[in-house]
Amino acid sequence: MKEVLTDNRTSSLIHTITDGMGLPVIFTDSDCNITEINGSALQLFQYKRQEIQGVNINILYRDSSFLERIRHMRGGSSRFKLYCISKDREVFPSETTVLKTDEGYIFVVKNIKEILKIQYRAELRTREIQTFSALSEILSRGKELKEILNDVLDTLIDGLRIDAAWLYLIDEKSANVKLCCYRDTSFGSFSEDVDLTVYEPFLCRVISSGKALVVSDSIDDPRISLIPSKGKGFKSLVGLPLTVKEIESETDKIVGVLGVASFRTSRFSPMDVKFLKSIANQLGFAIENSRLIENLKKKMNQIELINEIGSVVNSSLSIGHIFRLIVSEIKSLIEFDRASITLLNEDEATLTIFALDTVLETELKKGRRAPVRGTSAGWAAINQRPWINRDLAREILFPVDSVLYREGIRSTISVPLYKDRPLGSINFDSVKPDAYTEADLEILIPIAKHLSIAIENALLFEAISREKREWEKTFDAITDLLWITDLKGRIIRANRAVTERTGLSEITLKGKDTLALFSLLRIQSPSLPEVHRTSVKIYRELKGKQGTTYYYWTYPLKDSDGREYGYINYLRDVTEQKNLQEQLIRSDKLASLGTLVAGIAHEINNPLGIIAGYSEALLERLREAEAGENPSLEDFPEYLQTINKEIFRCKDILQSLLDFARPSTGTKRLIDINELIKEVLLLVEHKARKHRHTIKLDLASPIPHTRVDPGAMRQVFMNIIMNAFYFMEEEGTILIRTSFDHEHDLIVIGISDSGRGIKRELLKRIFDPFFTTKPVGKGTGLGLSISHRIVTEHDGVLDVESTEGRGTTFVIKLPVRK
Repeated sequence: MKEVLTDNRTSSLIHTITDGMGLPVIFTDSDCNITEINGSALQLFQYKRQEIQGVNINILYRDSSFLERIRHMRGGSSRFKLYCISKDREVFPSETTVLKTDEGYIFVVKNIKEILKIQYRAELRTREIQTFSALSEILSRGKELKEILNDVLDTLIDGLRIDAAWLYLIDEKSANVKLCCYRDTSFGSFSEDVDLTVYEPFLCRVISSGKALVVSDSIDDPRISLIPSKGKGFKSLVGLPLTVKEIESETDKIVGVLGVASFRTSRFSPMDVKFLKSIANQLGFAIENSRLIENLKKKMNQIELINEIGSVVNSSLSIGHIFRLIVSEIKSLIEFDRASITLLNEDEATLTIFALDTVLETELKKGRRAPVRGTSAGWAAINQRPWINRDLAREILFPVDSVLYREGIRSTISVPLYKDRPLGSINFDSVKPDAYTEADLEILIPIAKHLSIAIENALLFEAISREKREWEKTFDAITDLLWITDLKGRIIRANRAVTERTGLSEITLKGKDTLALFSLLRIQSPSLPEVHRTSVKIYRELKGKQGTTYYYWTYPLKDSDGREYGYINYLRDVTEQKNLQEQLIRSDKLASLGTLVAGIAHEINNPLGIIAGYSEALLERLREAEAGENPSLEDFPEYLQTINKEIFRCKDILQSLLDFARPSTGTKRLIDINELIKEVLLLVEHKARKHRHTIKLDLASPIPHTRVDPGAMRQVFMNIIMNAFYFMEEEGTILIRTSFDHEHDLIVIGISDSGRGIKRELLKRIFDPFFTTKPVGKGTGLGLSISHRIVTEHDGVLDVESTEGRGTTFVIKLPVRK
């Protein structure tokens, strides 16, 4: 009895202690039947003492297999984590400690439901922190947006231990929702095979509502149009809008939708949704920032492209080069399959494809013309407004655009080119419909402005270049010498005549002064200081060192403000002109003199004949009358003989005058000039030997025969050779050369002597009638005049070249006449 009381006291004490500690304690026998239970245990399991006492303890556990293990306990204690069941069948986790006693077992049960909740929350919080950390690292990487978003989805799946996640983004241009990324534990990555169609109505609800939507069981939720054959079998879903604040309006802007899913029902707790909302907010900002950065990069690329085009426009006048640069650079900003520049023609009724870049087969090739009113490009050019064909398959407003449609083009954009006047348009075409929007104009309009400047500059440059080429052709086509000098007289430009006459290139001539050029041309240099002191033109007649004559003009060059910046110099070789003028004057003189001489000779010849007759008659009478008997008449015979002699000399002069005045009446026939020269040598050979002169021949063979008057030409050769004999010292030399000028079809005869030569100032008078340097009575001065007339009558040229002290050369040029 005392032991029982002691046991009761002990049990009561244990109850008091354990209840005070809040520990549920259950006593069992060796068969695990409950023998005692404290108040805390009764409260935990919601039983009354009489209901539970004597009952096997396995009624309190969902899984009683652990009881087999405790029966083999030899002492001490064991701890188990088990799920307990209360009277109302509520299951809760517990930590059960079993102690073996002599009478049986003591079970200490601890409800760990709240502890597990705390642990779960702590674990969830840890995962959230880890996920946030991982996401922050991912979002800070400098990767492409799509790659970043894929990494985010992977992190969400791993961190939250869910089965799938995906992202839909709203296109900024079209406002269409498009799947961007998809990840799941089985599939792994985005593919064309991913089909989330059945979940799209749910996602559209998220966008329209702007709020997070949670589906605990997709089978019972009317918001999911579940088609078992197409659905992936997700039970729990959460859709969250990705929003950012509009800068201008401060309202929320939805940029996409984040979706997460699990094969378990009711997978997502409010805490999970709250965490996902914070992730969605970060993703929204990340996506918007990425888009802003992308737009900024595009803007930077646009600015860089525009600046590059601007620099090219300033440094290049080649539209083709600028167009190729635009085409190559703009591909990164605008998609196109065909690019072109069309320019308005002068009539502004047609335009021409000036430049083209495409790999497509096309009949609208470079250089093709089209009516302005039949093309969208022409409309843009004339109206100075951009034009966008969004889809030629839906609507074609311009007939010629149908050619583009037949060639596969679906959408086009044309931007006008304008610089003080309509120039044309720049056009981009795509085989895709709706390829272009007004946003593309932000890129193309600045480019078009630069291109307009380039085209206008190129057109002006082309006009200037064309005028420059025409000017250069005209400048070089002038056969006279023309050069331009700066204010210091240095040559900066010379025409082809200058380079040909000097034998120097234009580059070599640059920098030389005019006086140096005169020296190269063997012209006596004038003093030209007044050229640089006056603003009026200067004229000079200059003499060459070889007897040539030049007319020289200098004109000051002035800019639009009237300031002088150089001089244009004009030099004309007028030697032949002068000679021709002198020949014309001479011929005129000869013609006039011939007419005068013919009349005078006729009038004088008759009295001279009477005087000669009477003088002869008087001489005969004196002989018969023996005038010597009369001393007063003894000088008469001598006087009469002198009179008679001078009369006949006068008659010879008159005959020469008549020969000079009368044209040649000899018969022309085909002869060999070389043979005629040899005949003349036979006539003068005796006189040449008498004065010990040498006559050398250098006769070209064969030489064409020509039709001449042999007698007249013989007289020409005789006159020249006899003059040479007269003016040469003893043992002189005469060289007679003949040659044939094939280019001009001329026979050239040169007769050179080693005489004393002719003074330069006398050369121009050498063929004048009655001009002679012989003493009085030694010549009439008509020989060379007559020779000149004879050569002229044969359509030839007689010229003379002489240097005083070095001899004289007469050059006869006769055309070949058959």
